[in-house]
Order: sequence, then C-alpha cells, then structure tokens
Amino acid sequence: MSAPMASSTAAILFLVVIGLCIVWFNDEFEGGSRTLVLEHSFDSGLNPSFTKKGMVVLKSVKGNRAFFSSVAPLTSDELEKLKMLAKKNDIYRLRLQTGSGSSGEDYVTTYTPACGIMSSNLSDHVWIQFDQTGEVMGISLETATSQCVNGDNFSIQDWNTSVEVTQTLLGPSPDTQSYIEKLKREEQERAKGQTEDKRSFLAKYVSIRGQVFHGNQLTHKYVE
Repeated sequence: MSAPMASSTAAILFLVVIGLCIVWFNDEFEGGSRTLVLEHSFDSGLNPSFTKKGMVVLKSVKGNRAFFSSVAPLTSDELEKLKMLAKKNDIYRLRLQTGSGSSGEDYVTTYTPACGIMSSNLSDHVWIQFDQTGEVMGISLETATSQCVNGDNFSIQDWNTSVEVTQTLLGPSPDTQSYIEKLKREEQERAKGQTEDKRSFLAKYVSIRGQVFHGNQLTHKYVE
C-alpha cells in the first residue's frame, strides 16, 4: 500500500508545481517587478537633451499594474525652462528606455504641449504599450487640458504622474487555404447546378413540343 500512496503523493506534488508555474507564467511579475526608466526634456530643437524624470515600476502587464516613482521635484532651472516652452507654444518631450539606452533606437518617445503640463499643474497620464512578448512598443502622454495660462507665477514642482499599461495580443491567423478551397467548391456547385437546370429546361422544351405536335395531328384527323 505504501508504494501506491507514495506514487499518488508524488503525482499530486507534480501537479501543484505545474499549477504554480502556470500562474507565474500568466502573471509574469507576480511577487516581483520590472523597472523602466522615464526621461523628459525641456529643450527646443531637433536634438534635445533628456534627464531622468523617474521610474515606472511594472508589476504586471496583463493585470495593468504599474505606478510612477519620481526621482526628484523639478529644479528651479527646469521650471523656468518649462515656462519658456509654454510661452513659445512649444512641446514637452517624454521618452521611455526600452534597451540599454546606448542609442536613439533604444527609446520610444512622445510629447505634449508644454502649456498642458502647466495648466494641469504637473499632472499627466502615461500610457505604455507592450507587445505579446512583454517588450515595449510605444508610449503616449496626456494631460487634463492643453490650454495655455499665464505661467509667470507658476511654482508647482512636484509631479503627479499616473501610468497605465496595455498589451497587444495577436489573434488567430485566418485559414486562407481552407477559405479558397471553400470558394472553389461553391463555384463548382453553382456551375453544376446551372448545367443541370439547362438540361432540365431543354428536356421539358422537347417534351412539350412533342405533345403539341401529337395533339395537332389528332385534331386534324378528327376534323377530317
């Protein structure tokens, strides 16, 4: 009896381990996290310099569990640059590191009017898009308003940034070959049906002509 019981216990433990592995796979950051570097720029022109804004702490892509952790409040210099961007109706840039950060290809970038950042009192909402493998695809930025206000007396320096993550999943690929074969079968059936209809019509036509001719002969004999 002990041998079967031992085998059953081992089988149960194996199933439990498999179940835990499946749960871990389905929610890849359960019990842990992944950190992404978020950078911003207050420069104009084609080659702006970026500085670290904070970190995006990602708990789960599928569960949309992420939050922003600020590195530090805006410095006085950054605040003045933001005011200048707003006065010139320029843009505030944001980018997210996806690789080592050694080249421009290791980032995804977005922007929004600097006026909106100030009008929203440094409150912004960041969307991060991931592909089916969990790699970053893109980033977008939104503020509550984009209207310009007089920012001469603007003094807020603490960010109020929220983060939302979404994942793009590929649907099942269409069975093109089966669809083409289905169309061919339908076309063959239609052609076959049309041929049968034509033969049936011809047969009926010959039969009717024969009956009419025979009837005419009988009528002619009766009249005579």
